[in-house]
This record gives sequence, C-alpha cells and structure tokens, in this order.
Amino acid sequence: MNYGHFVYYALVAVSGDPALDSSWEKLKFEADQAVSLGNFAKASGLWQQALEQLDYVEDRDPRVALTLDQLAESLCQLGKRAQAIPIRQHLVMIRENVNGKDHIEVANSLNSLAELYYSMGKFPEAQPLSERIMDIYEKIFGSEHLGLAMIATFLAYIYHGQGNYEKAETFYDRAISIKQKVLGYNHNETGLLMENYSALLYATNRAEEAEQVYANVGTASGLWRLVAAQATEQASRGKSGLKESGLWQSKGKKQP
Repeated sequence: MNYGHFVYYALVAVSGDPALDSSWEKLKFEADQAVSLGNFAKASGLWQQALEQLDYVEDRDPRVALTLDQLAESLCQLGKRAQAIPIRQHLVMIRENVNGKDHIEVANSLNSLAELYYSMGKFPEAQPLSERIMDIYEKIFGSEHLGLAMIATFLAYIYHGQGNYEKAETFYDRAISIKQKVLGYNHNETGLLMENYSALLYATNRAEEAEQVYANVGTASGLWRLVAAQATEQASRGKSGLKESGLWQSKGKKQP
C-alpha cells in the first residue's frame, strides 16, 4: 500500500532542517525499495527509523501520517498485526486532530484499522468503526453513494453470519435501497444481496416475506433456498447458513 505518497509530494513542507529532510527522504527511499523487493522486515526497521527522525515535527506534517501508515503496513505484511494496532489507532487520532472527525482522511484511516481488526477476527472492535465510516461517507457523499452500500452490505453479511439478524436486517435494508436506486433491480449485485436477505427472512421464520423478496430478484439464481436449508440444518449447532454456504463475503478476511 502506498497510501499518502501522492499527498506527501503535493503538500509536504520542509522542516527547516535540511539535514533532517535529507535523512528522512533517504530512509523513505530505502524503505520503498525494500517493500518493492518484498523485504518487509528491512522496510519496517527503516520506517521505524524514519519515524524517530520526526520526533520533533508537528503531527500536521504529512510525513508523520505517511510514516505511521507505512510502518503499520510493513508490520502487517510480517504478520505482526497486534503491533500495528496502536499505530493505526494513533494515526486515526492524528487525522482527527489535523483534519476534523468527519474528514475523508479519517474515514480512510478508520478503514485501515477496521480491516486490521477484521483480519484478526476482532469483529466487535471492527464493526463500530465500519458504522462510523458509513456516517462520514454519508456526510461527504450523500445518502445514496455506492460506498455506503458497499459498507452496509459488508456489515449485513457479517451480522448475518453471526446470527445477529436484527442488526443484519438494518444494513440489508440500507444496502438494498441504495443498490436498487443506483444499480437497478436487475443488477447482479442487487440480486445477490436480495437473495441473502431472503435467507435471513427464512431464518427468522418469515418464509412468505422471503418468497416475495425472491420473486422481485430479476437475476435470482435460487441459491438462497440452499442457504435457507443449510441455516435450518446448522441451527442446532448454532451456526449460520450464510457463513457455511460460501456466500459469506468477508473480503478475504479471516472468519471468526
């Protein structure tokens, strides 16, 4: 991930110390080279040195955020995700202090932190962050932005997989409303979303509603019926048919 590199080159103001500026640039260059070679152990060490170079630089200097971001990413690539958490948390705090709590940069940093939590199976920590990202997106982009639908879909699937049907339905409703308006009723994404929603309705003993939703899916595959059957089969073991079916969509993250 090279998030922030363009911002750095566009906005960075020199510290007033030519030696510091030159030293940080050298460390950054070497760290970028190490990343390009897949040597994340070397890169993380170089980014740590670069961060130490910025001890007396104000947080609003974009080099601080860039360095923290790249250090956290290098640690994640090394499998040291627990060490990356406080760095990601600190980066969110810096973004809030510098840009305000509802800035897109804050949403981006929250997203990186949420993805980190999701990858570790820390869903209770991650889900409120995703909901906050939705709030920021809505303030910036409006109530019918596809970015909102994407996050709402993700949260709907997660809550559904956990068996929290009430929360899942809230996000299904939000995501379906946006995708129907923006993409249309017959779009594949809309259809898949409504099929999964049908499975939720079936799991909550609302088979008639499920059939009505299914009937309105222009591209329905009928796969929701398999999901519903699996939900019934797995109920005695406390598992969700959605998660077991392969419709569980966690963006490649580790399932809880």
